[in-house]
Amino acid sequence: MGARSGKVKRLKPKTLAELRSHVNVYFTTEEIHEWYKDFMSRLQPGQSELTKDQFVRVYDSVFEGDAAEFAEHVFRSFDEDGNGTVDFKEFILGLCMSGSSDLQAKIKWAFTVYDVNGDGFITKNEMHQIIKAFYKMTNCKTPSPQQLTDDLFKFMDCNQDGKILWEEFTQGVSQDDTIVQMLQVSSDTNEG
Repeated sequence: MGARSGKVKRLKPKTLAELRSHVNVYFTTEEIHEWYKDFMSRLQPGQSELTKDQFVRVYDSVFEGDAAEFAEHVFRSFDEDGNGTVDFKEFILGLCMSGSSDLQAKIKWAFTVYDVNGDGFITKNEMHQIIKAFYKMTNCKTPSPQQLTDDLFKFMDCNQDGKILWEEFTQGVSQDDTIVQMLQVSSDTNEG
């Protein structure tokens, strides 16, 4: 992330303990403190949470392509309480879910990214939004975002009802992990 002049507040022991005890957090205590310093350096004085715009700017600065649209989807998946900001705890939990080596955790996170409106299933339009944003971020050219969307959606929508439910998603990913691999590119870049 970056450095800001001035003294950075220390991470509260309670927050550290909560993060260290969370099943999906794989960072060491030292790494969590480093992430905290980095996180706090992105905030304005008196601010304790990243806004969507701040999050998008940080995320976009990491990629050669235009990551802004993709970063908005990642932000949504990190903002667990839906308040329009990401606090440090949400940030660490989001990093750990997106970068998890636990396939089930990674699949759960991927589903939340692709389920743009949070209604419990993925439509073809939602899948296309994410794939198109991924292509812009990585400057990928082939196959086209529409072709990849059509192919993956047809493969995963087992009952051909125009939506991919959690069960179809997990089954599809277990047979072809293209969707998770695409998201892995974005989380690999953000790991400490």
